[in-house]
Amino acid sequence: MHRRIILGTTALAGMMLLAGCNQETADNNQPGTNNAIQTAQNEPAPGSKNEAVSAAKDAVAGAVGTITAELTTSTKGFVDDAATSDMYEVQAGQLAETRAQSPQLKEFAQQMVDSHTQTSNELKRILAKSAPSFMPPTELDARRQILLDDLKGAKDEDFDGRYIAQQINAHQEADILMRVYAKNGDNPEIQVFAQETLAKVDMHLKMIREIDRASRAHNAQARNTR
Repeated sequence: MHRRIILGTTALAGMMLLAGCNQETADNNQPGTNNAIQTAQNEPAPGSKNEAVSAAKDAVAGAVGTITAELTTSTKGFVDDAATSDMYEVQAGQLAETRAQSPQLKEFAQQMVDSHTQTSNELKRILAKSAPSFMPPTELDARRQILLDDLKGAKDEDFDGRYIAQQINAHQEADILMRVYAKNGDNPEIQVFAQETLAKVDMHLKMIREIDRASRAHNAQARNTR
């Protein structure tokens, strides 16, 4: 119990830090402004985000996500987190398909779009059958919106590294989420889904770690030849 209180406090502090770091121009919004137009106006432009600040926020987001995943054993908590994770993966993957410079990373991004669309649809199918009272969220949570905004605002030369770092964190978090719910979750059918999805998550984590190692080796070699 004491550990849960400490972890919950840490997660709350992390979320407050993320929110403070990512405060945008929403305070200046005028009543009656079309939401779509306002969203487009606030869309981060490539190069508008500082790489060091984004890296720090990503680290905090990863820590908060790990803590949240460790504590998630309820169906509602799992559904909310798994569905939001899928949405983030699809949107980040679509962005990386167009902006990533590495062909290998573009291919990985396409796989993320396809795979997470599939798992999202599968979770909805299971919910309709075994837990119809639980509806998956339809929008990103604040934490993942910050990640996506920082990815959109990354400079072209920083994009691949930012996407790789976010994907490692996201899949480490998903690994914990699936593993914990598969063991301790309160819905047997969703437990099976979590166990089956865990294998895919671990495969994706292995893939992105290999891409990260190759990218670091390439960058080191490029520096040595200058």
